[in-house]
Amino acid sequence: MMPRFGIPSRRCRRVRAGVLSLAVAACLAGPASASASTYSDAVAATPGAISYWRLGETSGTTAADSKGSNAGTYTGRYTLGVAGAITGDSNTATAFDGSTGYVKVPDSATLRFGDSFSVEAWVKRGAISTPGSQAIASKQSGSWVLLFDSSNRLVLRRSTVGDVVVSSSRVTDTTAWHHVVATKNGTTMHLYIDGKDVTGTITNQTMVDNAQPMLIGESSGTAFFRGTVDEVAVYSGELPPAAVAAHFTDGTPGGSDPVVASAGDISCSPANANYNGGAGVAAACRQLATSDLLVNAGLSAVLPLGDTQYDSGSLGEYQGAYEPTWGRVKSLTRPALGNHEYNTSAASGYFDYFNGVGVASGLAGARGKGYYSFDVGAWHIVSLNSECSRVGGCGVGSAQEQWLKADLAAHPAKCTLAYWHRPLFNSSFTGSDTEVRPLWWDLYNAGADVVLNGHAHDYERFAPQTPAGALDFGRGIREIISGTGGEDRHSIPSLVANSEVHNTATFGVLKLTLHPAGYDWQFVPIAGGTFTDAGSTACH
Repeated sequence: MMPRFGIPSRRCRRVRAGVLSLAVAACLAGPASASASTYSDAVAATPGAISYWRLGETSGTTAADSKGSNAGTYTGRYTLGVAGAITGDSNTATAFDGSTGYVKVPDSATLRFGDSFSVEAWVKRGAISTPGSQAIASKQSGSWVLLFDSSNRLVLRRSTVGDVVVSSSRVTDTTAWHHVVATKNGTTMHLYIDGKDVTGTITNQTMVDNAQPMLIGESSGTAFFRGTVDEVAVYSGELPPAAVAAHFTDGTPGGSDPVVASAGDISCSPANANYNGGAGVAAACRQLATSDLLVNAGLSAVLPLGDTQYDSGSLGEYQGAYEPTWGRVKSLTRPALGNHEYNTSAASGYFDYFNGVGVASGLAGARGKGYYSFDVGAWHIVSLNSECSRVGGCGVGSAQEQWLKADLAAHPAKCTLAYWHRPLFNSSFTGSDTEVRPLWWDLYNAGADVVLNGHAHDYERFAPQTPAGALDFGRGIREIISGTGGEDRHSIPSLVANSEVHNTATFGVLKLTLHPAGYDWQFVPIAGGTFTDAGSTACH
């Protein structure tokens, strides 16, 4: 996890605002080793709590109920003792294989809570493209099922497929940890993801008690969960919004906010004279060294900024150079298109590699478009296609611009990040690309905070500014160019306005810690590098 650059955690900032010197001293001393008990104690003490399966066993077949008397049995293929969701907690979680693994909890009177109840869990999907649904927990026939559907929406329904009670207003298509809650009190119901109410259209169905077992990670012989499940709890009655938010906060202390890493202009062709068996030379083809900064780094997402594979972005080049380096974190990767990807017709090598050969949609968004959005933690993130001529333009009224405007309106997050290949502001000889200015205006008008770009093979950070290039520390967007993924290096002839930091000699990646109301950035150089750049900013 990247450092916090001397900035206190959310809890410390809250404590420092008070006058209790002992509390301040305790906060500055750092989190206690038992910090996770804050979460588990809070769940167990919540009014209405019936049962609480922490799923932290490391051996045996019993899933203990730490609140009630509804112990379950691990069934099928599963893995105990994997890393759990709650930061600093030694209690582990359980991973399920997606086809046979689940927990079976026998029916009891305490699990028959009729049409008024709440279900809570932390989940980390191992795959988001698997067809069909993935059940988190269920009481099966005629009663409730909480799941992710095939469109990556959180859904509460009765056991039959058509009996959807409510689905989330947002798609959640990352393999990061997410806190999920469903509440129902007759016709009143809510869905929450990561502490935020994401309740969509409600079509009420009355939940009926039954004598079926409760299942964790499965429903009625189908919809097996593929991934890791932790901290499952059920409550009688409706869990209040304040309790949901508090549980999410308790489970994600300041140091555990998600971290994303980004760079563009990455991988040389294996035919490049500097390829050197994949290791490259001092000034070129360093894709292996930059990828080493990503592996086992605790990242929630990797955001390549275009020109991910040189020279033509063919599937063979991806398989030969990108796959053994940056491909090691492919499951975390949400890429953007660059000009070199289009050196293969319709960027087919790019889409075939990231989505699958001939697959219409996947990690890289819809084939032929290359623009899409997703959430990481409390942030809304948008990947755009700056090869404007390939997608009908980037101007006002273009398909991409209209999509962006609608997407931002549908996701009014406190914090928003967008990324693509060609920068609007750029001191490198590659120059500024004014075609993307209408996209900047949409982002600026929606209150976006950060834009990341590549194309220039250097690092450059700008002060917050308007799309017209005027300094704006109130609403301006900060652009950071990180075309430092390894292919080669560019020079900067002269600096354009509002450029704050630049470097042309260092390969590396940009890491951002995404807090609920701000972000930290840090440029991390490859082994042997010394240049870095770091700071923090609040969201608008």
